[in-house]
Amino acid sequence: MRSEPIKSHAHGRRKRRIAIVGSFSTGKTTLGNELARLLDLPLLPEVARQVVELGFKLDKDATPETETLIFLRQWHTEQTHPEFVGDRSLVDVMAYASWVLENQEFRKEHYLWEACLDIASENLRSQYSHVLYLPIEFPIVPDGLRPEDPEFQKDIDTRILDILRNYDVQYYTVSGSVDERVEQSLRILED
Repeated sequence: MRSEPIKSHAHGRRKRRIAIVGSFSTGKTTLGNELARLLDLPLLPEVARQVVELGFKLDKDATPETETLIFLRQWHTEQTHPEFVGDRSLVDVMAYASWVLENQEFRKEHYLWEACLDIASENLRSQYSHVLYLPIEFPIVPDGLRPEDPEFQKDIDTRILDILRNYDVQYYTVSGSVDERVEQSLRILED
């Protein structure tokens, strides 16, 4: 694994807005921390954890209002950083929200989420310079936040891939050990 940050390219390069996507417990944070360090870019804070600290519930216990709050905070965080590595993204938020909304009776608050989808339809393809997708390769690591449910993990993974395809977002699959993922990612980001 590299130990020194990689210096920026020429001033004319496009901004690096790197989203790492995948279901929970796939290694996004591990890869994000390493890429942020090597590329000397900020790692965006995990918005969902901030929302939990405010007293909201996530995943299977979330509401349309919670998902809307997470989406808007994620979008704001991404908009206020010209360059970043994100171990969560609007894609992840949309995947979880789609599960929440499909598994609850329709209420007028669902229209809040529809406004988020309007924003996504206009911005998702251009939001990121690179999207790195991490498939499920490891057992779930309990973190006190996400469920220890392999079926839910797979469902979210499928939803993420569906969103990437339906919104025509270019993405790169990165897999293997941490070192292999870092090397693959750096090769992708050099292009």
